[in-house]
Amino acid sequence: MKNDSVKNKLLGGAAVLGAGTFIAKLLGAVYRVPLTTILGGTGIGLYQMVFPVYTVLLDFSGAGAPSALSKLIAGGGEEKNLLAKKYLSVSLKLFSALGAIFSLFMLVFSKTLAIAQGNENAFLSYAFLSPAVFFVCLVTPFRGYFQGLMDMKPTALSQITEQLVKLCFGLLFAKLFAYDSARAAAGAAFAITISEAVAALYLFVVYKKRIRSEEKLPPLDRTEAFSYCKKLIKTAVPVTLIGIIVPLSAVADSFIAVNILNGYRTDATALYGLFSGVAMTIIGLPVAICYGIAATAIPAVSGSCNENERRKNGKRAIVLTVLFSLPCAAFLYFFSPFTINFLFRSLPSYERETAASLLKLLSPAVVLLSLLQTQNAVLIGRGRLYSPMIAMIFGVAVKTVSEIFLIKTPAFN
Repeated sequence: MKNDSVKNKLLGGAAVLGAGTFIAKLLGAVYRVPLTTILGGTGIGLYQMVFPVYTVLLDFSGAGAPSALSKLIAGGGEEKNLLAKKYLSVSLKLFSALGAIFSLFMLVFSKTLAIAQGNENAFLSYAFLSPAVFFVCLVTPFRGYFQGLMDMKPTALSQITEQLVKLCFGLLFAKLFAYDSARAAAGAAFAITISEAVAALYLFVVYKKRIRSEEKLPPLDRTEAFSYCKKLIKTAVPVTLIGIIVPLSAVADSFIAVNILNGYRTDATALYGLFSGVAMTIIGLPVAICYGIAATAIPAVSGSCNENERRKNGKRAIVLTVLFSLPCAAFLYFFSPFTINFLFRSLPSYERETAASLLKLLSPAVVLLSLLQTQNAVLIGRGRLYSPMIAMIFGVAVKTVSEIFLIKTPAFN
């Protein structure tokens, strides 16, 4: 009976978070269509250039918090609720401080980063996106708190809220400053800052409602707070390192692609925009939906009573991932021109053809990236925190060396 209960929680949690992520990503894809029309190839390129650095800063400042907290809380047994509050209290202080530091870093070095990437006009986007790092660091501990308690609804609804706010303000600001691609891209970036602030407020309100009838958590003394902080950091560091490898690879992409392409193309920024802002956005939709399976797998595996149950829950998560991702990859492979023409019909025909070609080449990555995040989640749940990191470092190293060679070859570009 207990095994069935865990199975139902895994399926139910994955369904709720998967549905929420799907709606959020669908809104994001819908948003990207008019945004690309307003910004154009160069504008969307400027908009996309800031995200690799932004994502890495998020990872350094606490993107590993949800998975780390989820694992720690799920293993708390009967004291789970009290433990969750204590970890949330400690993590909010720790990650908000880190978020403030990295927000300031992004603001101060906005022009330096833009120049290093090959287009100084991106500095405005960096500046207006910088406060979002701090707000995300308020969002992630709350998500980890709820996920550790196997309650995926707040995370799902906060993701949808983010996208709705970003869509409304992003299109508004992009339209207002459409006469200047740099300012329009910066306006769209500022919409992300607003959306993260709203998501943080939403999760705080949900948390307060949840604990309203519960006993108030007494203040932690210094020794107790240090103990919880130490455990959190010990778990969050390897999880953060796992999560930061792919974003670091994307940072390398943003520097390598634009700078090398500038040597023999005049549309380097636009091409990078088509790769990261169009093709990778579509690839990310089914992968993000599978995140619901991965996020649910961590507490399901970590909270298992024995090794046999851990294995079963891990296998269920992996099978669910394959069953969902494989048809999605096949669809994008065979219908890449249709997908691009349907979603991005406003792009010039040449850009649509380029994007469709990229999407077809990338389609197998739907399965591989989805499996990667689920396998990582299962390993984290089992306490094997460093195994996925080693494998991913090797994979990204091969990818980076390969792309330098391939981008330098005009036949591939």
